[in-house]
Amino acid sequence: MRSKHPDKSGHPVLEAVLLLIALLGVPTAASLADEQSKPANGGFCSESAVGGLDAVRKFADNILKYGRDVYGPKHTPLFVDGLHAKSLEPVRWKGRGGTWVLSNFASQQPLLRTLDGLTALTGQKEYRKAAEDATRYALKHLRTPNGLFYWGGHLAWDLEQERPVGQYADVHELKSHQPYYRLMWRVDAPATRQLMEMIWATHILDWSLLDYNRHASVKKRLRPLWDHEFKEDIEVPFPAEGGNLSFVNVTPPLMHSAVCLAVLDKNTDALTWTRRLVYRWQQGRHPHTGLCGGQLSYRKGDRAQDALGHVHPKINEAKIVASYHQVSRYHHLPLAQMQAALTLMAAGGKYAEVGHKFVDWASEDLKVYAERSYDPNTGRFVALMTDGTPIKWRQSRKGYYVPESFAPRPPDSFLLWGYAMAYRLTADKVHWQMVRNICRQLDLGDIGQPDGSDRALRLATTHNNWRTIYALLELYRATDDRVLLKLACRIADNILMMQTETGLFPRPGRVWARTGDEIPLALLHLAATINGKSSLLPPAIFDSRFFHCEYHGELEEHQKKRDDKRTYDNYVFYGGP
Repeated sequence: MRSKHPDKSGHPVLEAVLLLIALLGVPTAASLADEQSKPANGGFCSESAVGGLDAVRKFADNILKYGRDVYGPKHTPLFVDGLHAKSLEPVRWKGRGGTWVLSNFASQQPLLRTLDGLTALTGQKEYRKAAEDATRYALKHLRTPNGLFYWGGHLAWDLEQERPVGQYADVHELKSHQPYYRLMWRVDAPATRQLMEMIWATHILDWSLLDYNRHASVKKRLRPLWDHEFKEDIEVPFPAEGGNLSFVNVTPPLMHSAVCLAVLDKNTDALTWTRRLVYRWQQGRHPHTGLCGGQLSYRKGDRAQDALGHVHPKINEAKIVASYHQVSRYHHLPLAQMQAALTLMAAGGKYAEVGHKFVDWASEDLKVYAERSYDPNTGRFVALMTDGTPIKWRQSRKGYYVPESFAPRPPDSFLLWGYAMAYRLTADKVHWQMVRNICRQLDLGDIGQPDGSDRALRLATTHNNWRTIYALLELYRATDDRVLLKLACRIADNILMMQTETGLFPRPGRVWARTGDEIPLALLHLAATINGKSSLLPPAIFDSRFFHCEYHGELEEHQKKRDDKRTYDNYVFYGGP
């Protein structure tokens, strides 16, 4: 029965749910608080577990009500990519003389995980059914001629015209995406197997070197060459034969698809090749510094050489720890690699052996990054050549890169998540020290020592990044110290202040919100952990959401991409993170 008097957070069900939890004896965040750490806003820090779950339900209910495909002649189980936070109108992309009601299935994977997890926690079947119905439809109707999807960086589906749209007609791109293949497998295993195999078959250009491109054809019918020769001992990075770009952010999608193939389909060939792929990044480490750049191969016409060749004659994009290469190589890949490792270790046997090796490599990479790039005086990570030479970033020419591309970089919550996970899996003190450093910089206070000594958390922080919740959950699992959950609840409270009456989470200064928002999923993981049910949820995972295409409507400067006719959907509509 609903209370007639809503609580301070605006959630009218809270009173009844709290009573139920009290009767069942389930712990809430209230048990985490003490008199010296009351929330600054007097909000619902003490009810974050319940308030958070209720907020996720509100989000999901309105996505199911207003975010489904009711456009064009045929209504389908698919979801729109975004909604206006007040009117609940769908995002419309202006392109090629018309407008597209976008549905980018790659960007909606957090929504599918949220819906599946909600059913696991609440027992309400409509959420999982909606996720499965959308997935089933996508696996049947959004497939390309060769078995890939119309999704990702440059392609999406127009719900109004029931057709693929995007920047290029024949370009498949996944960068940092890690789709919910377990759900796909549950719905249609043969189609999912073909999709995962085709990601390798089309993106790998040279199997002996494991050179790949971030772009692949959606038309060419290929097969994965699992029986191909592999050259084990080569120099990395190596020159590319063509104009391909082997960005490190393509490795997580390749690794994730192969790991899922290995575990779900008992495909030992996929296990062998994903180990080889991850090992290539270890081979790319400089023999004296241990640093690695952000590409396995490099082109003759190199953009880093264009920018800084007059200062650093030997520079190329495969030999720099700078710009987005630096972020992808050290903030993202070790995290994704350790998450893949957990999947493999849970499978046991030879899978677990590879998983443990993934952890060892990720841990070593993060330690080298801390030792070589981190400046404790500024709290930033300086840009370097892989031989350790500091990049003279202020002397960069302007072009694809600008001087600021190579400027020292502050830590972010993905990196905090990575170091926190590395500490949980290795107990290495270097990782804990980096967690301590980054927490200070993110306005979280002093996390102190692993045993809790010297701890002075800032429990009144205004920090509101959902990724930090995952980092704190890793630290809680490592230490069993519930004060870390208290801090996570504080961050959750700050995030919940962003939620609108429609249940969406538009970012500050924005009026559009993604349906594939990561915030509800993070809140769901926090609520599940507090109540001892985290094992019921899809594992937390590094993922990505973006659409990169020309926009043919009027844009303000902040909605444009510098020096490019194309722009991103988060620039135009959503902001971030």
